[in-house]
Amino acid sequence: MLYLAEVKRQNRGFIGGLRTELKLLACQHNDQTWSAIPTDDVISWEDSSLQVGEGTLLLVNLSNNRQIQGTPELAGGEVVRQLQKMSRRMEKIKEEQEYIEQWKQSLTYQAEQLTKREQELDGRVEQIEQMEAEFEYLERQRHELEEAKEQLKQEQESLENQKSQFGLPSHLKPDQAAQIEALINRLASYSDNTTSPQQQLNLTLETIQQQQNQFAYYWQQLEQKHAQVEACQQKIQQQRENIDRQKQELASAKASLEEAKIQWQVQQNLISNKQELLRRINLDLQNIGSLQQTLIRLANGREDAVTDNKVNLQALENLPLGELEEIVNKLRADLDKIVRFVNEQEEELTLQCESVNELQAKLQAASEFERLGIEEELKDEQERKKMLDKTLVGQRKTLWERQEILLQHLRVLRRRQGILEPEQQVTQINLTPLLNQLEEQQNNTEQERQEVELEIENLQKNIQQLKDMINQQITDQQNRERDIEQQQEQWQQATVELTQLRSELKLYQEIIEPFKDNLSRISQNLEEFSGWFNP
Repeated sequence: MLYLAEVKRQNRGFIGGLRTELKLLACQHNDQTWSAIPTDDVISWEDSSLQVGEGTLLLVNLSNNRQIQGTPELAGGEVVRQLQKMSRRMEKIKEEQEYIEQWKQSLTYQAEQLTKREQELDGRVEQIEQMEAEFEYLERQRHELEEAKEQLKQEQESLENQKSQFGLPSHLKPDQAAQIEALINRLASYSDNTTSPQQQLNLTLETIQQQQNQFAYYWQQLEQKHAQVEACQQKIQQQRENIDRQKQELASAKASLEEAKIQWQVQQNLISNKQELLRRINLDLQNIGSLQQTLIRLANGREDAVTDNKVNLQALENLPLGELEEIVNKLRADLDKIVRFVNEQEEELTLQCESVNELQAKLQAASEFERLGIEEELKDEQERKKMLDKTLVGQRKTLWERQEILLQHLRVLRRRQGILEPEQQVTQINLTPLLNQLEEQQNNTEQERQEVELEIENLQKNIQQLKDMINQQITDQQNRERDIEQQQEQWQQATVELTQLRSELKLYQEIIEPFKDNLSRISQNLEEFSGWFNP
């Protein structure tokens, strides 16, 4: 299983590999998700070849028995990818929340408009109910006219039969004959009366025709509204597609901006590390110069007076010769130990310098994400080198002091023994190779400082260019977002209006179409009835 670990401590022996303590922070599951480890879980990595600083994040693959499999890798790249993924997810959630809020506002506005339209439709329904009442009244009149027509037809047939016989039937009762005579007189009187059924029927037909003309006008307006709705629907669809396309472009621009910000941050960290490296190089140059001055003074013997004050020559003259010889032998043995220790420290410093040079070479060829770990490692190695330099300065001075003290004791001893020039038998340390090594190290460090200063200058130019590009992208992105917001508001307003228009058209069509059909049917019936009066 893959774990994210933090380097707590890395110990390096005098000669040997590295032992690294890792604190497990999080683990990756099968679904590629990560979860934190709540407890302090620390594991050890023996014989590690990867030199890292404390606090460095690593990706470690552990087996079921918690053994490290393979070589741990720096976690910088994975952390950046997870941060980018989380940033994109947060942006998507923010857009969805804004979209939901806009739809809430849209639905509230639609509800208000629908309430208003409902009130208007209530008024329209009352008008339609009045029209229905008029239609019912006309329908009743039509039935009455049909009944009257039927009765009139029967009477006309009876009248024609009687006229053909030149008179009324003889078998009719007097009251029936009187009733028929009254009817005939009444029908005859309708021919000159302005309120005859024929005229009433004509007026009714004219009224119905006017209603049909009005309904035809409304129906034409309804069809025009349908055409407008279709055109509006196409326009809204185009707006939606344009907004989606611009959002995709904006998302790509945001991703590019995030990458540029990460690159800028990487460059910032890199230049900070370079500046810290330059500060240490300058400090190393100062230490090397101070060490050279000290070694030059030691080589020229300018500090003889220092040891004169530490040795009591009069007391040495008064000591027994045997005791003085024991003191000299002891000082000689101590000096040999110090010489060996200083030589070992010099060898370790040489190895440390080689390690620093190797890391600097690796840093030149490393990628952006690898540079962070290598720079941390280089920082630790340079700090170790600096400590060794400081330690060796004091140890070299101590070695010289011990050598001078031994020389003072040998002078007294040889003089009391009657031996001349004892200085030639004292172990001397040749400082010329060390001075040459320091001069070479100073030249290399000076060259390294020039290279670092040039890198810092180039990094500053790159950072300024990245900063200008990021500012321009931020401005463009803000302008795009405002433009998209305006277009989306216009699209939502058009969508609300389209929804309202569709609702109105559907309601009008449901109301007008049945009345139109009923009016056409009544008009047809009345025209047939009118034909009976005009055979």
